Amino acid sequence: MIVQFSVALIAVAFVVLVAFLIVTLRSMSDLLKQTNTTIRELQGEIKGISKEASHLLQHTNQVTVDVLDKLHSLEPTFDSVKNVGEVVEDITSSVKQASSVVAKTIRAKVKEEVNLPLNNRIAQVLTFAPLAVDVWHQMKQRRMAAAAAAPAKGGSI
Repeated sequence: MIVQFSVALIAVAFVVLVAFLIVTLRSMSDLLKQTNTTIRELQGEIKGISKEASHLLQHTNQVTVDVLDKLHSLEPTFDSVKNVGEVVEDITSSVKQASSVVAKTIRAKVKEEVNLPLNNRIAQVLTFAPLAVDVWHQMKQRRMAAAAAAPAKGGSI
């Protein structure tokens, strides 16, 4: 009798074990179905995201090319600005030199004329008038030459 009871107990335990295994396997099957569904959804979303990323990269490349083209088109302008700056620097140094020469000449003449009578001073001042006019004409010619040279060097501004 103990053997029959033990066999019956083993059979019941086996049935309970099989029932729990069936429940566990069904649960695992449902979990796998949900995982497969999630993976399919993710694959679809990844395809959409990759298309958007591809479009974004193409747009970024187009913008980069456009910016580079615009920078290259601005190079002549920057060259012209540089040339204008150099011309202005040349004019400034010429004006400094001319004003320095004029100032030295005036100082020297003032020292000479301090001792001269008034009529002689007026005559001396009148002799400086052509010198001043010549200096003024030279400065004007340099400005005109610099203005003409600036567009010729770097194109139009």
